[in-house]
Amino acid sequence: MRDLSFRPCVANDVSTAVPLIYSSGPGAFDYVFCSRHAREAQDFLQQAFINGRSEFGFQQHLAAVLDGEVVGVGALRTQPESAGFMLAALRDIGSFYAAAQIPGVIYRGLRTERVIRPPQANRGLIYQLGVKPQMRGRGIGEQLVQQLILRAQTLALTHVALDVADNNPRARALYLRLGFKPRVIRHGGFQSAFGGVGSHEYMEKPIG
Repeated sequence: MRDLSFRPCVANDVSTAVPLIYSSGPGAFDYVFCSRHAREAQDFLQQAFINGRSEFGFQQHLAAVLDGEVVGVGALRTQPESAGFMLAALRDIGSFYAAAQIPGVIYRGLRTERVIRPPQANRGLIYQLGVKPQMRGRGIGEQLVQQLILRAQTLALTHVALDVADNNPRARALYLRLGFKPRVIRHGGFQSAFGGVGSHEYMEKPIG
């Protein structure tokens, strides 16, 4: 697409970036981070995005920009980052939630990681990929994925990987077209009063 550019996210992108991050998996976000009301996950993501240091932070995200407007976001994480991201997420959780809520949030987060797992060695895991609804179908998601693959190549990784929900066939078709190969289906079925985690397919693509 003409005039589409990419840049690292900054904290001031919060109002446009967080809805896109949330759109990448609203059911899972609501399952993990909602315990009192339906907006809680989005409120938490806003704080975590601004704080910057966890897997939800602005420092990890790439913005797709069209006519000065953020129209898509995505992120890439690697295995060596996992421990630091976990500590940062625990700090975000501890500063956002009441003490009585924290164990439940952590429990649901760890449960979700049985389905949507952290990256393996030498893999760059593409995650939290979102495009504005009115801009979908224009190749923005595909170009975001390609930009994240380029970043993985600069890190000398051997593969890129991602997880796609079983209720998102359009995204799965895109990833197949980009050369990702299905590896395993991990079954979810976790549910709360606010959201749930369904089955996800783990896919990989070698890079050179």
